[in-house]
Amino acid sequence: QPYHVFFSKDTVKKLAQNYLMKKYNSNATLEHDSKIKGVHLVESWIKDGKLDKSNNYGLSVPEGSWLGMFKITDPKIWNEYVKTGKVKGFSIEGLFEHRLVKASKSLWTKEVTELSNEEADIFLSTLKAIIKKDKRFKKKEKIEFEAYDDYPQSVREAARIARVQNEKVGGKCMTLVGKRRSADLEAGRPLSRETIARMVSYLSRAKDVYEQNKSDRESCAYIAYKGWGGETALTWAENKLKQINLEAQPSFPGGSSYPGEVASGSVAPALLVEETELCPEATYNIELNLKNRQTAIDVADYGPLNPNEPNEEYWKSKAEMFKGDLESAKKALCGNCAFFLQTKNILNCIAEGIGGEVKDEWDTIEAGNLGYCEAFDFKCAANRTCNAWVVGGPITD
Repeated sequence: QPYHVFFSKDTVKKLAQNYLMKKYNSNATLEHDSKIKGVHLVESWIKDGKLDKSNNYGLSVPEGSWLGMFKITDPKIWNEYVKTGKVKGFSIEGLFEHRLVKASKSLWTKEVTELSNEEADIFLSTLKAIIKKDKRFKKKEKIEFEAYDDYPQSVREAARIARVQNEKVGGKCMTLVGKRRSADLEAGRPLSRETIARMVSYLSRAKDVYEQNKSDRESCAYIAYKGWGGETALTWAENKLKQINLEAQPSFPGGSSYPGEVASGSVAPALLVEETELCPEATYNIELNLKNRQTAIDVADYGPLNPNEPNEEYWKSKAEMFKGDLESAKKALCGNCAFFLQTKNILNCIAEGIGGEVKDEWDTIEAGNLGYCEAFDFKCAANRTCNAWVVGGPITD
């Protein structure tokens, strides 16, 4: 639900001083989204006493309030937004104190099949943290599930924009994973540490291609990036991971004092999980993998069908799309794309997923030089490519 946040006079004063000391006075965005120029804070003061300058503008605000005067030098901003009343004021955006949300302990009473994807992430990541940090861990019961919902409002707004824009282009620009993440962010749902780590991974690697396309709100690069929360989400997620890592340091002796502390008791041995990252569903769900691969074919021209053939026409079309030469296009492969993951964990996930289908899963992985495409959420062959190719891969750690 909506809520209000109040800051003390001393805190407000520090915010005003830091804003100027860090030279933020010419940093402005439109609706917390697009960066704009020609908007400058030229006066800044704290209300002090009844004869304060704010009275001259008819402003009745408490003592200790931060006030400012902006100068608009961009005629377009002035004429199209200010004079028309399209925008009526300013707000200060920032990352403030992080608030820890304790997820419901009722998770413990649920059957595994009843857990939502987010609850499962929280459940497994918490168990992993306990097993990893507490060497005395044997069989224990009640767990404090940790999740975080203190991301800025602009992150929720970015996810909303992504959903609206994706609907406009026929839903072609977001994978199932992206849609789920966007829905969680727009609704303000708590996120597990695992999810926050995935946000950092995706947003940092996709940032360059987003920057190149952010002026086109119907481009998949823009929509997908906003779906994961956009630029502000990356800053928040990086800071949040640092905070979590600091708080998660165990304190012995005398028991555990790190977040996720456990109480004595018992739990079924089946709940003791291996200390590994979660596998993307497409690495073990054949039907989902094929569906997502078809999406990559339909939306981004994933191919060619047989990489061992010359496929000259296919590569010519790629050269034209990338506005480059034929030889350069042939080198823009999934195997060196920033969305192509070949980490140890991912390869193990793929091997486990195909283990029951072939005699030697690792031979299959090596023969196809397989990895996982994070852009379209499917098992991908390194010698193919698609229109979403971005320099910077493969990701191996």
